[in-house]
Amino acid sequence: MAARPLPGDGPGPQPIRTSLDAVMRGLGAPEASGVHLVFDRWSEVVGDALAARTRPLRIDGQRLVLAVDEPAIATHVRFLQAELLARLEELLGPGRVTALDLRVGPKD
Repeated sequence: MAARPLPGDGPGPQPIRTSLDAVMRGLGAPEASGVHLVFDRWSEVVGDALAARTRPLRIDGQRLVLAVDEPAIATHVRFLQAELLARLEELLGPGRVTALDLRVGPKD
């Protein structure tokens, strides 16, 4: 006998991404799709040269935490912060990432 949904059941199975995004929002974290975009398209946001010296670590609330490989690069990223945040807004939408938090140390 085939399984049938019970009367009054919801719309049926949903993609895991939908459920994961709802859980992430409930925890005050960014949606999984936004995290995925930042990590996968980092070189598009900062350019190849800066991507070779930096790496996104995590999104903490509305702060993007970055690893930078030396203090001079951290200074350069701070100088470019407004431009980088504008690019992230284009990619993710408004208010998703509003600040950068830099960690100097090995990128890998």
